[in-house]
Amino acid sequence: MRIGDYLISKGKLTDSQLKDTLLVQSINGEKLGDILVESGYVNDVDIIDYLVQDSGKEFFQELCGLCINKNENERLGFSFLYSIPAIILTRGDDNYIVCSEITEDLSEKMAFDENLAGFKIGLSTKRKIYGALNSTFISKSGSSEKDILDEAIDSALLKGSPNLRIKRSESFYAVIMDTDARQETIRVLSMESGQRIINIIAAHCQATLKKGEGLDAKFIFVSNFYKGVKVDIRVAFLPISSKLDKELALFEAVLRIHGLNKVIDFKYIGFSDRKAELLKKAYIYPDGLIISTGPTGSGKTTTFYAMLKLLSQKKKSIITIEDPVEIELRESNITQMNISDNFGYEEAIRVMLRSEPGIMMVGEIRDETTAKYALIAAETGHLVLTTLHANCSLAIFNRFKSLNVDLLQLFSLLRFVTAQRLYTPLCFSCKKEISFEKLPPLYRNAMKERFESGIDMLSSASYDFIKSDKVLGLDSVYVGGKNNCVDCGGTGYAKRKPIIEIAEFNDAVKEEIYKDSAVLFNHSKLEEILLNLSGFESLKIQAFQKLINGEIDPETYFNLSN
Repeated sequence: MRIGDYLISKGKLTDSQLKDTLLVQSINGEKLGDILVESGYVNDVDIIDYLVQDSGKEFFQELCGLCINKNENERLGFSFLYSIPAIILTRGDDNYIVCSEITEDLSEKMAFDENLAGFKIGLSTKRKIYGALNSTFISKSGSSEKDILDEAIDSALLKGSPNLRIKRSESFYAVIMDTDARQETIRVLSMESGQRIINIIAAHCQATLKKGEGLDAKFIFVSNFYKGVKVDIRVAFLPISSKLDKELALFEAVLRIHGLNKVIDFKYIGFSDRKAELLKKAYIYPDGLIISTGPTGSGKTTTFYAMLKLLSQKKKSIITIEDPVEIELRESNITQMNISDNFGYEEAIRVMLRSEPGIMMVGEIRDETTAKYALIAAETGHLVLTTLHANCSLAIFNRFKSLNVDLLQLFSLLRFVTAQRLYTPLCFSCKKEISFEKLPPLYRNAMKERFESGIDMLSSASYDFIKSDKVLGLDSVYVGGKNNCVDCGGTGYAKRKPIIEIAEFNDAVKEEIYKDSAVLFNHSKLEEILLNLSGFESLKIQAFQKLINGEIDPETYFNLSN
């Protein structure tokens, strides 16, 4: 019986109320139960009562008085539990994951994640689950909000995390750190403490937060752990909405941490010998454009710094324009300029050109003017390194077209274009093999579709591994393994690594493309030319190879190949 019919049969809802609710659902797409509760037609217990009857699962009317399994809750992590939402209880010999509804996502996670093997499912209301999460996770230490913030930043520095997130949740704030394998919740705070931390960060930035307005700002953090070392922190303040407190100016914050990265060389960063040799070709070019694409935090700048250290051996003058300078390079022939509110990219490039450097790094091409000056520099005898937001290396032509750039001029100046991502490989010590058919349907169906549509399109001998019987008859994949693995600390993953595609526009490639420049907007044809004439390997193909070699799990594969 459907939920609407069930509630009508119990006298909890009228036909008219159900009709009104279905109309609202057709407009906003929310779940029917959520709309019924928000409208005041029924309460959350009425919805759970239906789910109990429909599923046969046990209803937990009270949670905080039961045995909340603190160890299991902490092992699974606040972020995971909140996203469901759910709380872990132990009663007798049984572990329960108590949630507010049994979704397909939860069922798939329980089938796919051995951390949840053997758990029984119970049901309770969201309100009670959030209350149980509060009592389990919210920090009750006597530390001040300033001390909590300082400790969180020092923890991020210690673990090499690029980002800290001060995230607002249903009735609390969470301090979350991005790590190699996953996001790690450092602290869960009351609403009042979380808002005070946001205000402390704003004070550090000398910024005024206004309701409904986002803000980018910066401050310098002096680390106690690193004995006074200063690091630059860039902050994005994000205005958020709340149904409960519409009059308040509420914010989340993302702190991006710069300054303690180490630049060694391409091999140290994690590139293969072949990829490192391709990147080292930058040394032989006297001029032209080298462009890197990829999302924020994908390692583009670190790779460019390694390239600049290599190029510094040419003893040419090198100038960089960055926002902000992320790593201070010590080479005497490298000058690094910081962008500020009063000194933007356009003015910085003019100053740079008047300084007559041999090599230039422009942190990012953001607009038409910056693109124009970067091309002028490249065609007047400078080697220019720059980054651009694009989905992949071959998408730069559409991106530059939107900036009104002469594409043939751009093409003539290109040396190579890269697209980079960071990924978390499976822990070699504890990864486990599972049957392809045991994958959640979402992954299984998507992978089958990918294999069937992709294999026939690839004709080059370089991709013969994809056509092997091993792939065509793929019957297993690898996922994370043991909770107690000492090598990975129970995460199931090893340290993050970079993956990079390099589109080299050598003489042979350019000669072929000059025959028909329309190829620049045909990704399949352009990829085929690059593959045959410069050994191009796309991110999608590299990710596919890592999947069938057991280096990554299906989720990582889709993150890298889409």
